[in-house]
Amino acid sequence: MKGLCKLSVLLVVVTLLAMICQPAMASGIGIGPNEITIDQATRGGTYDRTLTLFNPGNNGVNVNIRTDGVAGDWINLYRFDDRHNPITEMYIPAKSNSQLVFRAIVPSDTPTGTYQARVIAETRSEEIIGGVGTVLRARSTVTIHVTGSEIVSGTVETITIGNTETGVPLVINTRFRNTGNVIVTPEVHSTIKKDGNVIGEAKSSEKQVIPDTSEAIMVEWDTEGIEPGTYTASVVAYLRGQTIASQEIGFEIFPYGQLSRDGKIDELKYEGMMRVGTPIKLSSIFTNTGRISTRAVLNAEIYRNGNFVNVISGDTVLVPVGTHAELFSYVTLDEPGEYQIKYWALYEGQRTETQERSLTVSGAEQQTQSQSSPLSPISVIVASMMLVLFATGGRLKRRD
Repeated sequence: MKGLCKLSVLLVVVTLLAMICQPAMASGIGIGPNEITIDQATRGGTYDRTLTLFNPGNNGVNVNIRTDGVAGDWINLYRFDDRHNPITEMYIPAKSNSQLVFRAIVPSDTPTGTYQARVIAETRSEEIIGGVGTVLRARSTVTIHVTGSEIVSGTVETITIGNTETGVPLVINTRFRNTGNVIVTPEVHSTIKKDGNVIGEAKSSEKQVIPDTSEAIMVEWDTEGIEPGTYTASVVAYLRGQTIASQEIGFEIFPYGQLSRDGKIDELKYEGMMRVGTPIKLSSIFTNTGRISTRAVLNAEIYRNGNFVNVISGDTVLVPVGTHAELFSYVTLDEPGEYQIKYWALYEGQRTETQERSLTVSGAEQQTQSQSSPLSPISVIVASMMLVLFATGGRLKRRD
């Protein structure tokens, strides 16, 4: 009996030691939503939806993204701000998330029915368990109901116009929501009047809006040579020739320089594979807190170990009064190491306060070499149990 008690104690101790020594996974990824349904899809139709990848871990991760399933070949994946170049991988900073867009194009010969695909995000953890790298994986299931009917519909949510100055374009901001099942291109026509007389026109018919999304359609009217005063804009929105909204809005044109310019920029974010030779996207949200629409651009200085490396500047973005917009630029770094980014927004000859952000860039990806696997915790437990049983069993037998 004493031998059995000792055996039990030994087994418990060995098991606890193995559990304590087993490495814990500190990283992981998630994807949301985990289910997406596209109803009333038409043959030949194009449908964009947004997904978010989550990284709750303490380290940034490089994520591979792919699709499978019957409808997997219908889908391409894109960065949220670049819907022209498909991607198969992206970087997610620690304790952060990144958005991507998947675009499903239904083949023109697809029979009516229901089709499924999966969007799969996976990454190889840097942690090793039993000598083997673990694959972290998250999935989102896409269900597409294909019908034969095309639905074209949409609503105008808001039409806003801010005051401006002579020589500064007037911005007419119309927010349109696509409530149909196909991509549409709304038209916005604006007629400018002074004392009831038409003095100018402006229109836009270039913005494509995907189903179930809302987009800002901005129309600009040149005020060069226009005298200060009170004016009226008659704004009409059309969808495939049908009027869906109309509104008259008054506004003021002031002498140049009278309205204040002001803005602020948020924390810098970065996306991409954090490796040398790979483009990295830098972005930040600029908010126009002034009294006039402004054009803003992201600027940044790049340092490595305190030494200046490069200066970058992004595209100019028009930001109406009281709204915000993403400013972004791309950089490719040639050496691994710790980098410091000093960034600011430049707008109408002014700049926001300079802020700083650090990031770590690794060397070029290398092929993983095969290596012998050390004993796993489970192997240690089993071997220890067998040895203890054998040794104890021998002693018990000699006592009989």
